[in-house]
Amino acid sequence: MWFTKYWHLIIPIAVIALLAFVLITLAKRHVSRVMQAQHLVNRQVMGADRAERVLRTGQPAAATVLDSHDTGMRVERIFVLVRLKFRVQPEGGLPAYETELVAPISPVKLADFAPGRSVKLRFDPVSREIAIDQPMR
Repeated sequence: MWFTKYWHLIIPIAVIALLAFVLITLAKRHVSRVMQAQHLVNRQVMGADRAERVLRTGQPAAATVLDSHDTGMRVERIFVLVRLKFRVQPEGGLPAYETELVAPISPVKLADFAPGRSVKLRFDPVSREIAIDQPMR
């Protein structure tokens, strides 16, 4: 019987198995923390919190894209970070103004944000922050 012949290997094998289990558990925790940090950085880069606030409380406006170019950065490996320059025309007779925004846009929707195109926005009349109010993904 193999058990009687190799009994002296039981403890080293158990130690190796326990060590492997502990290392795998620690690696999973580390990967989870890294993924969570990456998610937070992505939200910050995309300006998600600011955009959500402006979309929730802002006033509607129409804007014309004056300039659009790729920043060379990607979010979540898919979305292109595009620097957009807008001429914003608020509804309600407020004066028009120009502003810039860096937004993550799906490659499929890039044509919707080409120079000369019209875009729906929401804006904060006090801070003049804007958020795009149409599909970007």
